[in-house]
Amino acid sequence: MRIEEALDLEKLSREQYRILWIARVSWMFVAMEIILASFTLPYFIRALSLSGLEAGFLASAVLIGDIVGAAIFGRVSDQIGRRPVFQISLLWYSIFTALTSLARGFWDILILRILAGIGLGGMLVVDPTLLSEFLPRRVRGRLMVSLDLFWPVGSFIALALSYLFLELGGGNWRGLFLAAAFPAITVAFFRLYVPESPFYLAKRGRLDKASEVINRLTGSNIDPGSITFAVEEEGSYRELFTIYGRRAVAMLIAWTALNYTYYGLFLWLPEVFNVIANLYGGNSWLYFSIAFAFQIPGYVSAMYLVEILGRKRTLAPYLIMSGLSGVLMAFATGDLAAFTLAALAVSFFNLGAWGSVYPFTSELFPTKLRGKAFGLAEGVGKVVAVLGPIVFGALYQATGSFAPPLIATTAIAIIAGSTILYLAPETKGLYFD
Repeated sequence: MRIEEALDLEKLSREQYRILWIARVSWMFVAMEIILASFTLPYFIRALSLSGLEAGFLASAVLIGDIVGAAIFGRVSDQIGRRPVFQISLLWYSIFTALTSLARGFWDILILRILAGIGLGGMLVVDPTLLSEFLPRRVRGRLMVSLDLFWPVGSFIALALSYLFLELGGGNWRGLFLAAAFPAITVAFFRLYVPESPFYLAKRGRLDKASEVINRLTGSNIDPGSITFAVEEEGSYRELFTIYGRRAVAMLIAWTALNYTYYGLFLWLPEVFNVIANLYGGNSWLYFSIAFAFQIPGYVSAMYLVEILGRKRTLAPYLIMSGLSGVLMAFATGDLAAFTLAALAVSFFNLGAWGSVYPFTSELFPTKLRGKAFGLAEGVGKVVAVLGPIVFGALYQATGSFAPPLIATTAIAIIAGSTILYLAPETKGLYFD
């Protein structure tokens, strides 16, 4: 029996549901941590009298750590297993987030934010990799997108905590980081409940342990000798780009476009919205509430379309539509209603594309390469993510208008979506090892 067949139950077992919910709640804290950066930066600038260069490094600190964490943990998860990295990464992030509250100056905050980002990099790589190897094939795509549905939930938590500690609490950023860390520490202990991936165990020749995990997940009694699974040596990046070259290129294009457009646009969006600030009475908190809320239907629609249309056939059109919406924003800066609708469409389609990229990536490669693929995608993506806001700001400074950087940032999504349609296979319904 193939592991895919053993896991493909008519309905999720109680064990699979528990693991899914642990991953979902963990994912909230990834979003919360990244969104907190945009809310705390103005307070750091004033409290620490930061220069523009120092502020730029502080804004990118978590993303820099993310690059390091993705590169390290993706490879490590293929060598020692998904479970150890899954357990360590959130606890790592929680500890260094809490320690940020004790920082005494710029360098303390910068180093602690980078260290916290390393833990986030591990989570962004390993969480979707591990979760994809526990879920039934016929609903894997929808449930993987449901993981990303908790991204806006984490964004709302960041918004609420920031409003409580920064707006009402008079800029109490120390209390904010403590409050952000302790729930995550609690969730880190729940992650101890999650077993090792049966795919990883089988690939390592540990069929007895693989059958134990399968039996725990499904309530069956599968004998280790009945599992059909080829033991393979460790995969390499060379193999990733030779045997699976087109897939690897399509994956990197998807992740590069998503990271560049999301961070290049969304970290600047509060400033862009000064164009129509009167629409909200100058209340940026109201705008963020609307923008985060509009992400949810984007995820929900993608969650069902990846199963109806397919992974590639959802990801590529959503990328293209997010790019077209961004271009419309650039040409609608004089029309409050049109600009707002275009901005919300960007939020809808861009975050929907983020949801569909995880099942798309997880099904492109075999088990021995999956961790490396996610690590490479996350690492390259975050390098581009650091560049996105810088390029946006440079274009705005050079032109004095938001239209050129809006077009330059979002048009990349149109090109990427069109290229993915040509390069990538449709993975919906395929078996993978």
